[in-house]
Amino acid sequence: MIKTLNERVSRVSGRMMSIFLHDIFGEHDFADIRMGLPAGAAHLRDRKLIVAATVCDPPMFQDAMKQAAISTGCDVLVSHHGFYPETLNHAHFSVASQIAGQLCHFDRMLLYVRRADGYWLVPEKEGPFIALDEEGLSIGQNSPFITFDQRAEGLCEGAKLIARRTRNVGIL
Repeated sequence: MIKTLNERVSRVSGRMMSIFLHDIFGEHDFADIRMGLPAGAAHLRDRKLIVAATVCDPPMFQDAMKQAAISTGCDVLVSHHGFYPETLNHAHFSVASQIAGQLCHFDRMLLYVRRADGYWLVPEKEGPFIALDEEGLSIGQNSPFITFDQRAEGLCEGAKLIARRTRNVGIL
């Protein structure tokens, strides 16, 4: 049974989080966590991952993300989506993770979705690529695409998923 999101979470944030909590990381129980993160932040202990969503733009919650990553040893993923994601507002994602003992923070990541490649967060310009799957996050330098057309197609699919999910009345 899926635990439902806290009533303090906006409908848009709840729908944005459902992409991660239900579609990507599987339908597993999660626990609420605060630590200065957005209301309704979800701690997926078995994946060492914290997922949250907010209408606030980056760098809002950056310090809280870093502190939560240090305190829990988890990766922290925050969706910054505005009130009308991918319709009037671009959705960006921030990640805080410890890599080889060093705390790393990545901002302005974009959702990339392709059937052949899965779900990814890709940098807006330069930086690492983050694979999203049932196990959690995998950060690396290899991109899920080869050509610019593949990148554009995956980013468009990600934007369509976000727009559909956040506008669909029947979801969370």
